Amino acid sequence: MSDSRRFIADVLSYGWSLPASIAAGAGMGWLLDRFLGTFPIATIAVGFLGLGAGIRQLYVESEKLAAEKDDEDDGRKGPR
Repeated sequence: MSDSRRFIADVLSYGWSLPASIAAGAGMGWLLDRFLGTFPIATIAVGFLGLGAGIRQLYVESEKLAAEKDDEDDGRKGPR
């Protein structure tokens, strides 16, 4: 796979990271609420934790992608 296709694939995967994290957190919170009978407290709280985890994951992935792009640019010769 060419570098540009790999870059596009990585960027497109970002769109799934945040909703998946929120859904996972809210789902775990919903299960906890069902167990404890406290609906919707845990759903909201753990959903927000999922949101935070999703934002952190986007940050980590974007930093990794930027570092890879910088390394690739450093390897080129001549003016940009």
